[in-house]
Amino acid sequence: MTDVLDADGIGSGAELNINSQSDSELSRALIAARLKGGVMVVDHNFKIVMIDRKAASFCGLSPGQSQGKRFYSLFPPLLGSLFATELHEVVTLMSARRCSRPTDNELLDQFASAFSHTVEVYSVLFGISMRAYTEDGTTYGLIQLKLQTPVTANSEPRGVEDTSQGRSLSLADDAVLIVTDCYGFISGISKSAQALFGYSEDLLKGSSARVLLPGLDGLDGMNISEAIQILCARHNQGYILAATSEGDTKALDIQLFNCADEGDEFILLCRDRTDASREAEELANRGNLFDLTFSSVADAVLMVDSEGFVTEMNPIAEQLLGFELDTSKAAQIQAIMPLANEDTGISVTPIHDALNKATNVEVTQSLLLKVRGSEPTPVAVSAFPLRDALGRVKKCLVIFRPLSEARRVSSRLKWQSKHDSLTGLPNRNSLAEKIQRAIESAKRDGAIHALLYIDLYNFSVINDTSGHMAGDELLKQFARLLLEVTGPSDFVARIGNDEFALLLHCVNYDKAMALAEQILDVIKEFSIPWEGEVLKVGASIGGIMIDNEALSDIDLMISAGSSCAAARDKGRNKIHFQSFNEEVAKRRTLARSMPKIVSALDEDRFTLFAQPITALNRGIALPKYYEILVRMRDSDGTILPPSEFIPVAEHFSLIDDLDKWVFKNALKFLLKLKSQGLPLPTLSVNLSGSTVGDENAIDYILAGFSDSGISPKHIQFEITETAAVKHLPEAKRLIATLRSVGVSFALDDFGSGLSSFAYLKELPIDCLKIDSSFIQTMDNSEVDYSVVSTINHLGHIMGVTTVAEGVENKKQLELLKKIGVDYIQGFLIKRPEPLDNLLLL
Repeated sequence: MTDVLDADGIGSGAELNINSQSDSELSRALIAARLKGGVMVVDHNFKIVMIDRKAASFCGLSPGQSQGKRFYSLFPPLLGSLFATELHEVVTLMSARRCSRPTDNELLDQFASAFSHTVEVYSVLFGISMRAYTEDGTTYGLIQLKLQTPVTANSEPRGVEDTSQGRSLSLADDAVLIVTDCYGFISGISKSAQALFGYSEDLLKGSSARVLLPGLDGLDGMNISEAIQILCARHNQGYILAATSEGDTKALDIQLFNCADEGDEFILLCRDRTDASREAEELANRGNLFDLTFSSVADAVLMVDSEGFVTEMNPIAEQLLGFELDTSKAAQIQAIMPLANEDTGISVTPIHDALNKATNVEVTQSLLLKVRGSEPTPVAVSAFPLRDALGRVKKCLVIFRPLSEARRVSSRLKWQSKHDSLTGLPNRNSLAEKIQRAIESAKRDGAIHALLYIDLYNFSVINDTSGHMAGDELLKQFARLLLEVTGPSDFVARIGNDEFALLLHCVNYDKAMALAEQILDVIKEFSIPWEGEVLKVGASIGGIMIDNEALSDIDLMISAGSSCAAARDKGRNKIHFQSFNEEVAKRRTLARSMPKIVSALDEDRFTLFAQPITALNRGIALPKYYEILVRMRDSDGTILPPSEFIPVAEHFSLIDDLDKWVFKNALKFLLKLKSQGLPLPTLSVNLSGSTVGDENAIDYILAGFSDSGISPKHIQFEITETAAVKHLPEAKRLIATLRSVGVSFALDDFGSGLSSFAYLKELPIDCLKIDSSFIQTMDNSEVDYSVVSTINHLGHIMGVTTVAEGVENKKQLELLKKIGVDYIQGFLIKRPEPLDNLLLL
């Protein structure tokens, strides 16, 4: 790793291609983070690639100790913790998370307690921030610890009495205090005051307070109490200006108290209000600037109330609209500013849309301003609703300007970046912005919205059979159909080739479901005539509610897409609504399981089982033949089945590592047999779709054979039908290359996936494994019996052997013998057992 930190940084040795001159987002974030310290970076496999000394000290690490180590190997107590869940969600979803006290006390206390027994210099953990970045195609998680060493109080608070109310006060040690006599001569000053003004107490004792408060000049001889009141009255915010030793000016809020033990002395309690004073001044200046801008800006500016009545106009607006505002007479914006679509001539109301939808509306093209007595003028219009303290829309700021030809072209390009060119609907980017605003509305106002995800059936068929022009016309008419069905506050977008989305504002579940059903009914009736034919489509609709627990537009789009997939699984023209919490809980369950797999890989806690594959023709002497199955040992020694870890490994891209582990250990077992002079069986090893599609897989497999000296003929790779079809070019290359050196291939679970008989002739395989779902029902189903017989016959015609999986009873065995299947595998023959047991046979 190139060290982006200074001498306080500790690199892990992993390569992270950024440096202090890099302009990448991660580089800038690291450079900013190092100023505070307490930083570590993990990669997508959760290996620590950088940790600075402050974080290392807190975590009890010495320099270099973290090199090449996974996060949970270094910090086992954090495995399965709240922090682990949040970290994995941040890295896998490319998001960000801030944890602070008191909201996240449990998470922070868990994190701190994991290291408290190793830390010599105790620091308080006030917060943790996490954010994911992408650098050169690799995902990194940046973690920053907010640490502070507690300050021990060395003195008791000093008691003072408020001269105006006669009440006693207790002041903390960090209070900014100045003690003077009644004429303003300083007799004492607190440490915080010394730090604020930059003077020592010895230097100020006996001096006049005017050294610190220059405004006291000219008030000689006046009682300090009266002088302070005069200075407060002079400042428009009631503050007193002070000077530091560096010449800086501070705005102080000063309260005067009688000293409790010295009747003739006063204590000036000073609060630094410099930032607040500056903000108030900026706010006042901003108001003045707005007034000046409003009256002199080159754009036309109007202000309307929540009912659409104009309350203010600047001179340019009056000139362009040919209207002079008379506040004694009500004037509707639509009446004095009529707008129409430039292409269709239909009236449009962007200002009322902004008020009704409570959202910003910006139309930068295709609008005509049609003022009576003037030529229609192309204009760009923006409307921004303004809210009161309770979040209610009270006003709307309207800005419009005439468009020159150059600006019209620029506006058109901007519009095209946010819209689909075919249908004119907003695109995915526009939808993401709208969803984010809906999330903000849900969190701020408690509003509930819904997101519908619509996937069309048969569209690709229409494209292939009737042509792309027919498909384009269908999509345009379907887009118009959605706009007709939805309300003015709803947002329709095209997000894919045949995918659309609807954002429904301020609806509950019942209303969202009713609208989804209405849309589905309309889609069922929807058709278009085309060259003597009638084109029809179906749809799957997935829905998800947006409430104050929604996280991001990406989360919601993923969840809505998952709902749509669930609807598609139910059949044609179905609707499925999924709870956002349900979807998040599912992903968090996966995230909690992921560290266990990482640890199992690091600690070599996977183990291999074997199940025999037996020839039905006993008269032929064949080498022994086993399928290799992988199991995971949990930290307590429990053996976990594949369903507990394979889906998680696939979800988090760990399946490649698992495939490599299985292949490497299968070769090790064959080497062990070879060293004992025992005959070598054929081991059938499963390859995931990810490995099939990996262009580097061939290299590491060939290297494994070369390094071990094991002949490739003793390994058969099983790939599923779905994986082969999905990665067809890569699968053909993998099979052809490895078969050329002696490896055999089996097509696993055939018939369960795409049922793609046509693809068989493109895949040079050696074996067809008939899916167990057909075997287990063939004794009761003539259809399944026929399927098994057909697959077996097809395999033999192609010159490949056949294996029946999942054989559990003798009736199935007799039927398979009758059909002529070559091999069988299942519990009837033998259950899977540890691979090492084969050494005892």
